[in-house]
Amino acid sequence: MSDYEKIADANNLMRSGKRCMKEISWKYSTQNFYLDRINRVRIAKERLESMDRMSDGFTVFKINERGKIRNIRSVHINERMVQKTQSDVSLIPNIRPRLIYDNYASLEQRGISQAFDRLKVHLQRYYRTHGTNVGYIAMADLHAYFDSIDHDCVYEQCKKVLGHDPKNLYLLMDFVDAFGDKSLGLGSQVSQILAIFYPNEIDHFIKEQLKIKGYGRYMDDFYMIHEDKEYLAECLQLVEGMYADLGIEMNVNKTKICRIDKGFKFLKAKIHLTETGKIIMRPDHASIVRERRKLKKLKEKLDAGEIQYNEILQQYKSWRGYMEQFNSYKTLKSMDELFDDLFIRQWRCQENVERKQRNDYEYRVKFGEKQYPARRRHGLELESEWD
Repeated sequence: MSDYEKIADANNLMRSGKRCMKEISWKYSTQNFYLDRINRVRIAKERLESMDRMSDGFTVFKINERGKIRNIRSVHINERMVQKTQSDVSLIPNIRPRLIYDNYASLEQRGISQAFDRLKVHLQRYYRTHGTNVGYIAMADLHAYFDSIDHDCVYEQCKKVLGHDPKNLYLLMDFVDAFGDKSLGLGSQVSQILAIFYPNEIDHFIKEQLKIKGYGRYMDDFYMIHEDKEYLAECLQLVEGMYADLGIEMNVNKTKICRIDKGFKFLKAKIHLTETGKIIMRPDHASIVRERRKLKKLKEKLDAGEIQYNEILQQYKSWRGYMEQFNSYKTLKSMDELFDDLFIRQWRCQENVERKQRNDYEYRVKFGEKQYPARRRHGLELESEWD
């Protein structure tokens, strides 16, 4: 059975459809899909078997991410079901083995936590190899990465991987070409996977030809560690030329070479390698300020009845789990105190008052009015017990 036949299998489509509904079952479109899922799967299967176009347009909206406006083109759940099936059945199994280990984004068992862990490993290896924390790290960022991806280059790269299954390749390019002649849209699983695969040849070139083992890439951010600053500058020029051949520009303002012992910033984290080989990672101060302001705004929404406490708690736990990977004990302690002041202490005091009132009521129902011990034992009233 070919990969395309597996994608068109009703059981695989149904399984992917159920996974697409996770965490978004509250949406109206998701509930409609759930009620009509058998018919939706049947239609998708027929369209796949007849090689009809699967793309049905997008839901377009904008988000403001730390002051930067991002245009999101989210695919409909019917198409998302087929994309997830293709990704799980064919795309990831064929692409993942070809990626370098230090490519961290958009894959299971990888992510930003592994990016930081591997950066620590590279710094520790550098320190053990050279016996010092004096060295250099080159960091670069790609300008308008998703919008700069050329579809012809995507086709040539994917043809090497999926050329044995022309129908599967046709389906993949159908999803890609739906975004126009150029660019991959945010909000599509296929776009995310192709974005991490697009500069794969450059990743292998840096690791295998330039012999830089301390290299890692998280989507459009990457770093290279070496003891020679001039060699890193030459490597950056070579890499910049290779990205230019793919139609991608490197962000000049965010591309630089820093001293490891002086500290540097990568993925919004401040990292420093000490003279003893210890690695200190601290979170970006702006993210802490942003979270404090966010909690205060959430408190206002909670008082207005616009949000539930469980949603606030889930958001704070998610942020706190991310912060726990840094050396930020005092920061977390301060944020916990703020969270308690906003959401816990007032509720706890009110809960104590209500519990006391409830206990007093239960006592009166069972024993009558509350009496002093001497009165209960002997029917006497002692002035010493009154005071």
